Amino acid sequence: MLAQQSHDNLWLREQDHPAINLPRWQQQVDILSEFYQAQSSVIVQKMDDDFQIVCSRQKTNFGLYGGEQFQDAELESLLTSYTGYGIVQSTETQNLSLQLSQFEQLIILPLYWPDGFLFGAIIICQAKQLQYLNKLLPLLEAAKSLIQGELKQLHLMQQVQMLSVQDEQTCMLNPYGFSLMAPRQLSLSRRFGSHAGIILLEDIAPQASETQLLHEQKLRQIARIVHDNLRDADVSARIGERLFIILAFVDNESNLSALINRLKKQIAKESIKLNVVTGQSYFTPDTHQSLEPMQKAAMLNLADNKAKLLNIKL
Repeated sequence: MLAQQSHDNLWLREQDHPAINLPRWQQQVDILSEFYQAQSSVIVQKMDDDFQIVCSRQKTNFGLYGGEQFQDAELESLLTSYTGYGIVQSTETQNLSLQLSQFEQLIILPLYWPDGFLFGAIIICQAKQLQYLNKLLPLLEAAKSLIQGELKQLHLMQQVQMLSVQDEQTCMLNPYGFSLMAPRQLSLSRRFGSHAGIILLEDIAPQASETQLLHEQKLRQIARIVHDNLRDADVSARIGERLFIILAFVDNESNLSALINRLKKQIAKESIKLNVVTGQSYFTPDTHQSLEPMQKAAMLNLADNKAKLLNIKL
């Protein structure tokens, strides 16, 4: 399993990144507004079907504030059909979102991640200096180069982090580390006839007022309990925001259930209360030689247990 892209679920305004200097992005927006004498200039980020304004400059209140999210199928179409040369000019703004349809003309320059995926765009709204568009184009390209340069640094940092095998918050294996270590351990242990089981642990009821500090304390709490109850041959990892996985080698299925009960009892004794749901799967050495069907079966069991718990509460 190779490291996957992580920038498709990352709003830049909502997370702090050393590679990104948003005040410098704001400075570029201010400069572009001044030179183009625009009513407004914005940098937008696209993720799935949504856009978010990263930073903006507006002469009057057009509602284009940093952090504002909106959907715009027409803008998405303009960006995805971009050929890669020059800029996109649009005077047919009536089909755009309310945020952009209030302007008669737009100058749009798409922005990209270094792997070629669309990041978003620089949009200059209602510019007065259209007669100097070609002369001002190097200024727009310079802003694009600066922004995409920082996106490249962020992308490289993400790649390095994903290639690491350790989860920073819990010091357990991360999904990439688990995908490397667990199949090797499974293959080795099954040569000696070991039975294996997958255990999934998930905290499914975060409090609405839960702080980041409390969230991290919960993660470390689960990680410590898992570590204290596993043997040397077992492999564990954090594979989701609140999801943990254990590959355990046991003598029989009752041993797997006993391990789950032990984990639950230890979690119940902790001062920070958790609402943990488990999923499990058990396989003998002659049934599967691959980790994937074991993990799928455990995920199905987890989903069933979550549904049962929710029905009980209802």
